[in-house]
Amino acid sequence: MSGRKRYQNNKLNTKNTETSKKKDEKVKRTLLSRFDLLNRFKHWYLGGVSLFRGLFRVHAAKQTILLIMGALSVCFIMAAFYTNAGEFVVKVDREMAKDGFYLSEIPNFDERLITLHAVAKEDATNISIYNIEEDVMDIDGVHHGADYFAYTFYVKNLTGETKDYRYTLFIRHQTKGIEDASWIMLFHNGEQEIFAKESAGGGPEVQYSDYEFPFLEYARDPKEQQTLLTGAQLDKIPQDAVDRLGLKGLNGVYQLNTVPFASSRTICTGLREDFEHEGMDKFTVVIWLEGEDPECIDKIIGGELELAMSFTY
Repeated sequence: MSGRKRYQNNKLNTKNTETSKKKDEKVKRTLLSRFDLLNRFKHWYLGGVSLFRGLFRVHAAKQTILLIMGALSVCFIMAAFYTNAGEFVVKVDREMAKDGFYLSEIPNFDERLITLHAVAKEDATNISIYNIEEDVMDIDGVHHGADYFAYTFYVKNLTGETKDYRYTLFIRHQTKGIEDASWIMLFHNGEQEIFAKESAGGGPEVQYSDYEFPFLEYARDPKEQQTLLTGAQLDKIPQDAVDRLGLKGLNGVYQLNTVPFASSRTICTGLREDFEHEGMDKFTVVIWLEGEDPECIDKIIGGELELAMSFTY
């Protein structure tokens, strides 16, 4: 009995051992297989994360560079174009500047600039054209009068070639309708024109006097700028102007004729032809609130006017 039992136990132990080996082998293959897949996934995942982080770092670096460049560009633009209220700005465009056109407030061109800034005239009240100094175009740079803006500057051609250019005088900013009563006299190489916004009736603004108007000797077209009214022409003068200026009973009255603004924003534009190398042009801009303009009323008090002048081919 005892010997048979040992045999049976040995047989059972042998079977158990073989089964255990088979199970161990099966388990080992499965675990190896699983660990292999896990490692593969781990390497794939970590590689993907590493790649993503690398790309993210590159993308973030690019974003940072773009943000810095954008901020610098904004600062540059603000520095180039920002002006204080009422300031007068003169600029030559990029192409002209690259070729050799320059600006200066003095004729010897110690400084060759492509942008000029003239400080504003503050707290100006209405005046008449007769209040503007006769030598207004003979003084360089900023030389404001008591109640008018005056600025003289120069343009020089150092391109090595004869060129044509166009200048444009325009409104950058205005408030309270102040432009309706603003008159602008522009001297170009000693010749002047007087500009004003159209009257409420749609025609050019005019002014009347019993004696000749100043600066007529510099007018581009003297006969157009000043007219002598006689006879039946005197009846065309508004009665309020006759009463205010004491024109009643006169045999002749002088009428000053202005040139209307080219548009609501553009005061004037002109073409300069055959501007030779080393040639120099002189400009003087005078701005005032004309007291005889019907739009010169209390509502424009506190208004601001900001003009600019640009030069292009």
